[in-house]
Amino acid sequence: MDGNSRLVAGTTAGTTSGSCRLLLVGLIVLLIAFPFLEDIASPLVLVIPLASVFVIGVVVTEPQRRQVRRAVVLVTIQIGLTVLSLAQNREQIFYTVAVTLALAATLLLMLFSTWCVLRYVLRAQAITRDQIYAGICMYIMLGFAFGAVFYLIYILEPASFIAANGPPGVAPDLMYFSFVTLATLGYGDIVPNTHPARSLAVLEALIGMVYIAVFMARLVSLRAMNEEQE
Repeated sequence: MDGNSRLVAGTTAGTTSGSCRLLLVGLIVLLIAFPFLEDIASPLVLVIPLASVFVIGVVVTEPQRRQVRRAVVLVTIQIGLTVLSLAQNREQIFYTVAVTLALAATLLLMLFSTWCVLRYVLRAQAITRDQIYAGICMYIMLGFAFGAVFYLIYILEPASFIAANGPPGVAPDLMYFSFVTLATLGYGDIVPNTHPARSLAVLEALIGMVYIAVFMARLVSLRAMNEEQE
């Protein structure tokens, strides 16, 4: 039996069927609502519900309670640092430190959750629709993760991004910029202006193209093979 047959043979290990479909719905709702929520709250506040969705990603894909506890610890640290930073004066150096640590904790949680979803896909003995949903979830998670990195870079160096028509002194919508870059649309309304920002934008665009062309295409083909054998 070859590698492909072993991969599609057997039953799916992991969580209850349909769990990643619910996670996908949550991610899409958050993705659509995020630009509107930015009108009523700062991006720093919005990372709290964003982090909560990523904790749900760990819960629905990771059967080990140890991993769920780690996610809860990360989100607790992230929320604590966020509240601490909001209580600081923006002119103080401690505000920058607290915001940097809060965004770093958010990024770590996002990467951990994405890794758990990836494990859920890779350890499955059969590719079902839930694994396809999980693959799409990972794609959206990558967009949010890079968005957190871009906000972190902007906090450390405000000149890292330039908005073509944005008001001066107001942070550009870097979550929007992240997904535009991930999908390689390149509207040009927000432009990376420093070497680290440009390097990360190029990296995200490459990851987005390779992910769709290789990983998702592979999952769909394995799912088709599994249906044929059934």
